[in-house]
Amino acid sequence: MFSFRTTPLLEQEDTTLRRGRIAVFDDETAWHPLYGEYLFYTLARYRNAVRLDSLENRDVLGACDAVVIEHQCTGSRFDPFLKQLRAFLLEQNRNPQPMSVYIVDRFNPSGRCVEGGHYDGLPHKHGLTTGELANMYYSEMNATFPLHIISAAANDAARELLPWSIPQPCGLSSLFSANFMSGAYLWNGTNVSCGDATFRPYEMFGAPFMRRLERGRDFAWDNALTWNDVDSPVYDRSVYMRWCTFTPAAGLYAGQECFGFQMIPNPGEPGYNALLHTLRLIRFVRANCPEFAFNSRMDSLAGSETVMDYLSGTADYDTLRSHLKSEEQKWLRKAKKYLLYDEPLYRVK
Repeated sequence: MFSFRTTPLLEQEDTTLRRGRIAVFDDETAWHPLYGEYLFYTLARYRNAVRLDSLENRDVLGACDAVVIEHQCTGSRFDPFLKQLRAFLLEQNRNPQPMSVYIVDRFNPSGRCVEGGHYDGLPHKHGLTTGELANMYYSEMNATFPLHIISAAANDAARELLPWSIPQPCGLSSLFSANFMSGAYLWNGTNVSCGDATFRPYEMFGAPFMRRLERGRDFAWDNALTWNDVDSPVYDRSVYMRWCTFTPAAGLYAGQECFGFQMIPNPGEPGYNALLHTLRLIRFVRANCPEFAFNSRMDSLAGSETVMDYLSGTADYDTLRSHLKSEEQKWLRKAKKYLLYDEPLYRVK
């Protein structure tokens, strides 16, 4: 049984919510201005509720009648929560005595824009809300267990707070990070840092070896005019490329100074495609830095042979764009039937 509900969670009359034992899976973003506290504490005050660290915590879930999920999705297929959500829903579908599942939906911080190919079930930027993704998974499973989506429009936090007004535990502290993630995450398939473990993850990229090019080249890394000129091979009118340095606190190059760039959105210039821009950037750095290298993750992150051919220099940009256009159109057709809100998905043309 699937339902899409337009009244807040605490106004639901379901017996499982009012009298049953509830497991709550949320994150730091699940703070509600109407109550001045996090969702779990409100539920725990009036209901029999226990908090989950993971949707895989079977010891706790096995003693519950319902689970309430409120999690701010990043809008990217690289979000680890999505695999956890799908696996949990699949497990409930196989369970002879499944729980009732309630998802307190949130609007997608990346908006309704779609980017990239339809790989592993999702494109690089999918444009759906968590509730819509759950709707898709539920339908594909031919599921029958109770799944109830609480509309984001019914959620006071979604109406009154911008996404990530409260930073996520994964470190995505701004909407800009979410906007760039669908493309910038691909740096994780290289030996260039994506700005992870900094105050601007996915908005910056760089490496110690990017301080300067090999001697004899005439390209100046720190020349902003070179990078932001319309004739630059990595120019994009929707962003400004700022030369910068940063030192990651953990992970790749932890404690080392990296030289690279911060990407700053240009106001009034919509239509940025983070994936296409990042692919151009990766190809440029690969061609101009002898120290650059791919790692074993690159194939799976790229998602298709055409993308890898472009990054390797054996396919041109027009071939890449044509391929991604076709894949994005496939996703738009598929995802349309799972939308729960009036605003349609779209692709950057």
